[in-house]
Amino acid sequence: MKIAILGGTGNIGKGFALRWAQKHDVVVGSRSAEKAMEVAAEYTKVLQDRGIDATIEGMDNKSAAEVADIIIVAIRYEQVPSVVELITPVLKDQIVVSVVVPMEKDRCYIKQEGSNNSPVTIDAKDSEYNADYFCYTTPEAGSAAEEIAGLLPEGIELVSAFHNVPAKKLADLDIDLDYDIAVCGNCMHSKNIVFDLVRDIPNMRPLDIGPIETSGMVESLTPLVINIAIRNKMHDVGIRFV
Repeated sequence: MKIAILGGTGNIGKGFALRWAQKHDVVVGSRSAEKAMEVAAEYTKVLQDRGIDATIEGMDNKSAAEVADIIIVAIRYEQVPSVVELITPVLKDQIVVSVVVPMEKDRCYIKQEGSNNSPVTIDAKDSEYNADYFCYTTPEAGSAAEEIAGLLPEGIELVSAFHNVPAKKLADLDIDLDYDIAVCGNCMHSKNIVFDLVRDIPNMRPLDIGPIETSGMVESLTPLVINIAIRNKMHDVGIRFV
């Protein structure tokens, strides 16, 4: 298959490109075609230096979506409306996969020692309080995936998946991953294809979570695992259901 990774120059895009390019044709998408081609060449060199015969292409997001069978939407939440509007004219029968998580850093309120002291607002970047944390910001539609579903043309199949994969570990080909991937969607045809994409990454297990309406529960796990990692001095926390 030909897989377009919109936002492929970003954090998690590298891992997707390096893992899937070993079995599929991968196109890195970006707002800038020049940047996409530059990053795609870097990813290709990483694989070729490991003796893996693969070539990753780079294109602007619209061109990448047009040539793809699978479109991975790995962009920031605030970019969703503009990117979906951009690619809509070239959508035919592609399967769209949302990796989008609407979340933001926040501040926390800490009650200082002594019962008479009022709570104080601590900047999340103040490491003295280890207060760094993220919040899931629930979209009006219920989740990022449901919002995307409302923006896509009728007949385009949407799947929500890959939200809880640690980006750094995904991009490190020396690491054997051992994670479960929650997959949400309303069409078993497209979900089965995404299940196979999950299995194309060794030791990754796809789990059917239900329809696209369950995406909010899965998306909200991302800030949860990030907060666990930050506050407990852990690194690149993922999820495994046992």
